[in-house]
Amino acid sequence: MKLSLFFLKKYFRSPRQEWRRPGSLFMVLGIIISVATLTIAFTIFDGYERMLKKTILSTNSHVYIFSTGRDDLTSADCQRLNEFFAAKPEVKASDGLIISQAMATAGNTNTNSKVISCQLRGLNWQKQELPITYREYVQKGSWRLDAENDVVVGNQLAQRLGLDTGDTIYLVSPAQNSLSLLGLRSQSHPYKIEGLYHSGIYESDSRVVFMQPGQAWKFSNQPGRYSRYEVKLKPEQIDRADYLAYIWQNELNLDYQISTWQDFNSSLFNLLKLEKWVLFFILSFLIVVASFNVVSSVSTEIIDRRREIGILKTIGFSNRSLRQILLGRILGTGVIAIFTGELLGMLLAWFASIQDFFKLKGDVYFLDKINVYFSIPAMLLILAVAFIIIYLAAALPLRRLNRLEITEILRS
Repeated sequence: MKLSLFFLKKYFRSPRQEWRRPGSLFMVLGIIISVATLTIAFTIFDGYERMLKKTILSTNSHVYIFSTGRDDLTSADCQRLNEFFAAKPEVKASDGLIISQAMATAGNTNTNSKVISCQLRGLNWQKQELPITYREYVQKGSWRLDAENDVVVGNQLAQRLGLDTGDTIYLVSPAQNSLSLLGLRSQSHPYKIEGLYHSGIYESDSRVVFMQPGQAWKFSNQPGRYSRYEVKLKPEQIDRADYLAYIWQNELNLDYQISTWQDFNSSLFNLLKLEKWVLFFILSFLIVVASFNVVSSVSTEIIDRRREIGILKTIGFSNRSLRQILLGRILGTGVIAIFTGELLGMLLAWFASIQDFFKLKGDVYFLDKINVYFSIPAMLLILAVAFIIIYLAAALPLRRLNRLEITEILRS
């Protein structure tokens, strides 16, 4: 054992001759590149999954309550629900929301300006706690809707229309079209853009327009009614949304239809989790391919050092001791290459998250920015998988030592 450690120390203290060998160089580069690629892909995908979930849960509420009939919720329903949820310790905020559809344009209907479909949301912006994240996402201008014609517009919607804070946006409701001798005539309503809303989700930022509830009712077919009632849970209760919805529905005597964020998004998050692990499994084969260089390097070293191996066997070294020496040398180099590859991958992933010259297509990936997340268990998993593959690749050709006879080695 002491002699094995002596040869290992000698190898690591003077490794220059070994690094000059093309086989060792390609082995190290292959491990570094494969581990770095796996690290980059996994951290970016993990960051995308976590940021998408965080953004969806902050942009939208966690529990949605609808009327069981064809009509929307009344003011009496909202008052009843306000009193009901005020006594629930799991609830952080709750309120009724008015949702309507309209067409947005930068000019009135008599001009040739671009017309884009948008979603109107009437909310009580003066409340201290809202069921959605509103104030924090207004990154330009003001979130206050003091005047009746004040609105906050999604930044992507404003960009597509060529508008900015202080400009006028015209909203047209198909429900307000009037019939004239010349056909259908639409009526546009001018609103002043007070702020730009940026949540990071393209679907929301490219369609949403926030306004006072009274103004949203003008575009609704049911004035005075609420499209739905939304509930925001405390962070530690978010994953219990389905269970809480079941309890509350029974406590409300089944008078309302209750859905949760899990009903709308669980399939998406399950698919992302499946894709992440499939990606991890596929990219792990890069390390398997890189391990072929390990097999080649070990096999070549056994052939090149037949004479030294024969001398060591002659003075009493067992096959086990020889395997320990050769395996220790390969694993020592492999571990250094694995750590280098993971650090390189983390550095490149971090750089990808801070750069601005390449962005995701928000209409395809929901988010318009690359996000990364460095998880200690994930990093340890990559290290473990890479180490096991390199170990198996190094141990496989060392079985040839058992077939090497001392007399044949010395005779040759």
